[in-house]
Amino acid sequence: MDGYNISVISMFTFVLVSTGFFRYSGLLLGLTSGSVFLGAIIGAVLFGHYADRLGRRLIYILYPLFFVAFGALSALATSITQLIVFRFFLGWGAGADYALSPVYASEIYPARERGKGYGWIFAFWNLGALSSFIVGYVSYLCCPAKSWRIAVGAGAVLAVALIFLRRRAPESPRWSIVEGRSGHEEASRILYNAGLSDDEVRGILEERKRQEGITAGSLSELFKGEWGKRTAVAWAQWILYDIGDYGVGLYVPLVVALLGMTGGVTLLASATWYAIGFLGAYGAAQLNDKLGRRKLQLMGFVGMALATVLLTLALGLSLMPLGLLALALWYGLGNLGPGNTSGLYAIELFPTKLRSTSMGSATAITRFVSFLSAFEFPYITLILGKLAFFEVLFVVMLFAAAFTFFFTPETKGLSLEQIATYRYRIVGGRPKLVPPE
Repeated sequence: MDGYNISVISMFTFVLVSTGFFRYSGLLLGLTSGSVFLGAIIGAVLFGHYADRLGRRLIYILYPLFFVAFGALSALATSITQLIVFRFFLGWGAGADYALSPVYASEIYPARERGKGYGWIFAFWNLGALSSFIVGYVSYLCCPAKSWRIAVGAGAVLAVALIFLRRRAPESPRWSIVEGRSGHEEASRILYNAGLSDDEVRGILEERKRQEGITAGSLSELFKGEWGKRTAVAWAQWILYDIGDYGVGLYVPLVVALLGMTGGVTLLASATWYAIGFLGAYGAAQLNDKLGRRKLQLMGFVGMALATVLLTLALGLSLMPLGLLALALWYGLGNLGPGNTSGLYAIELFPTKLRSTSMGSATAITRFVSFLSAFEFPYITLILGKLAFFEVLFVVMLFAAAFTFFFTPETKGLSLEQIATYRYRIVGGRPKLVPPE
């Protein structure tokens, strides 16, 4: 749902620029693409806080109501201003989605498969994005002028099904144990059924005492001592990724058009990149627990930097095949690496009492960056030219790779409870999580 609702706005901007059915400026175009991210800032912080304070389950079931109500209203908008407002409130649901869905899944999976569980979540993010372009393409063939309304409104229908599917979801057993909200026997049964080892379950049962000094859902705790170092790592690498990802992703049909494609086929081509993104995320699901998060993130940032070089050459020399290859590389390696790992670090590096707050706050700051990224493409290309846009992204991706190498630790194979008790250190110039003495 998050992948669908964020990406479907590309359908609107494509039709708007093609037909001009609403009066718009560069500012309004950027606000239309970016308003969902401003809403996500509020939703992520608010619902992330209460998920740590009150539990995951209830919010997990109900926040898709934002997708239902404001997805439907967006489809009925009669002006670009209305669409911006409705997308802003839809963003509350998108922010909640980041703060809860991956946290909920990560707390159920055993350490040896946690990377796989998280990887599957973002593989499905790409399927959602892919679906938005397919729905957009089919509706464009039927009725071009109103196709964006059909595509945007379809998200509301899908969200109703999501609420129905989640209605029997249990509370997170890790949260229940740490907060003392359910019997250890019931929570342990859920964890054993999920495949956790005896040692992992014992570690979770012991975690409550270790976290007594932490205030659940406290935003200020994220900036103190050990947690402050981890917050800096989680925020920095995710911010760098989103500068590139949404700078391109929100305007991918227009980027494809710059390569020489025209008409509805640009929507179909745009969908192809998310299919490749799905394959990258699928690869992450298979490799997170084998190669590790850090290696995949490094590979991803370096690959994205190479993709910007190829895109610059393709646009400068009018070589469409090279440009299409570059986009495939961008989406494939981006989702194999930082598109998957940056959010995983924001979850894994923190204890149960702060986990949704961490994910929510990291989502909030990166959604603000994503909002700014909505203006990257229109303004940089207007002021400096289309080639300069990709040159800027090249520098950002190289810097992100360097940051990962020097500051991002490996969490592969460690239980969430081990990660919470270990200490973040730079040892011999390499970032590591070190067991307590």
